[in-house]
Amino acid sequence: MKRLRFKPVLQLVVLSMVSVSLLGCSGTLEQEAQTVRVSPVSEQYKLDQKLQGKTYILVAETSTGQEQYRYAVSDSLARAMKEGGKCAPNVEGIAAIPFLGADSRVEVARICDASHEVLSFTDFANRLNEKGLGYRHAEMKKFYKENGMFRKADLQFLAEEIGADYLVLPCLLDIRRWSQGRLSVGGVKFLNTQIVSGMLGMEIWDTKAGRKVFSATSDLTIANEKIREQPISVEEAFERAWLGIISQLPGQLPAGEGFVADGENDSPKMNEHAEANTEADEKKEPEGGAVGSLVGMLVCPPKGL
Repeated sequence: MKRLRFKPVLQLVVLSMVSVSLLGCSGTLEQEAQTVRVSPVSEQYKLDQKLQGKTYILVAETSTGQEQYRYAVSDSLARAMKEGGKCAPNVEGIAAIPFLGADSRVEVARICDASHEVLSFTDFANRLNEKGLGYRHAEMKKFYKENGMFRKADLQFLAEEIGADYLVLPCLLDIRRWSQGRLSVGGVKFLNTQIVSGMLGMEIWDTKAGRKVFSATSDLTIANEKIREQPISVEEAFERAWLGIISQLPGQLPAGEGFVADGENDSPKMNEHAEANTEADEKKEPEGGAVGSLVGMLVCPPKGL
């Protein structure tokens, strides 16, 4: 009788182990939902061409309690802008090919401007310190935190002193990471869902004109089904969020499947995941919640807000 009593338990354990083995062979299951919203800018001020010249990345603005992510946010943006941007060809004109005949014509495409240089915040800080201009940077950031904008004089000063054509200010509005047990036997977890949800923003300033020419936010959620307790790195989430925003810059190829522009999601799979994640957020969201809904069109809100 004792053997019969423990037999169903043994079968359950064996079935669980087989299921876990099959899941392990099939690889990690991953879902991603991303929404990118570009702030409206009038034709007079908006960025209408590919970035050219030197683009410096500033240290990130963060919400209170998330200051430890400042450099990770800035460095991930520098990597994304250097490696992730895919340029769309621009047709410059029609050229004749003599050996194919007098009437032959072919479209000539232009690739990305090779002279565009992206410099990280480390490069930016080093250039400033080489010239003893750290105090000007401190004054510039202080003015921004109080007013939500950069002064034209400060932007033009950086253009003259370190050759900056554009400044990019990244902002971390919210980041949360948690896990949920999906399969457990006898109190032991065999399958976990690792989730990262965050909201980032980016502003691009033209130093010579003294204008903000582009701003956008990315709301991203990544969920992985994993057998081991292995959280998703926040740096990976940051880079994916930046790639979504970068795809909206002039001259960039549109993002792939699952990407959401202007809040319109045409992927049912992503919609289902977003709804499921919203329900999970309601149960597990820490106090304070996301700040993205509070800041409206302010991509990087001043400290007073």
